[in-house]
Amino acid sequence: MDVKSVVLHGELSEDVYVEQSKGYEKRGSKHLVYKLHKALYGLKQTPRAWFSRIEAYFIHEGFQRCDSEQTLFTKRSREGKIIIVSVYVDDLIFTGDDENMLSEFKSSMMREFDMSDLGKMRFFLGIEVLQGLDSIYICQKKYALEVLKKFGMMKSNSVNNPIVPGCKANKDEDGIKVDETYDKQLVGSLYDVCHLSHK
Repeated sequence: MDVKSVVLHGELSEDVYVEQSKGYEKRGSKHLVYKLHKALYGLKQTPRAWFSRIEAYFIHEGFQRCDSEQTLFTKRSREGKIIIVSVYVDDLIFTGDDENMLSEFKSSMMREFDMSDLGKMRFFLGIEVLQGLDSIYICQKKYALEVLKKFGMMKSNSVNNPIVPGCKANKDEDGIKVDETYDKQLVGSLYDVCHLSHK
């Protein structure tokens, strides 16, 4: 599920003031400011305000927050059925073993927040999810191809080792200075792909 206009659901827990927008100042009050009652886009307090709001709602509805993962919530029925919800910014992923609990959860969320039901998960954070009747298959093929395109490696040959065995890396004193963030992005992106493939 996807929350629409997520930042507008956050309640501010502190006083925040903003300058009047240029061209929209009230006459004779150019030096006055506005006090915000709700979170706005671009405000550094907004993400925390939104999460506090949805967390409070989950707790009120009988969910428990996972001790080791703050954005994961679970709820059990008296019969032992379970629903698991993960929050990622304005997206909710949920699963469970009881259709009634899932339906109730969806209805409850749509009453409380302006939300869209996106159906079964197909893509999430670069991970492709294919759900069958008796299996769930996940892969990062699309993300891996995007990484290869981004770093100009579509025609590169695959190797078992990241460096040729026996090759010594020497400092090039007369070399051109490289953008070190480029290499960090490359290694980080490849790490993400490899990390999931080994889980």
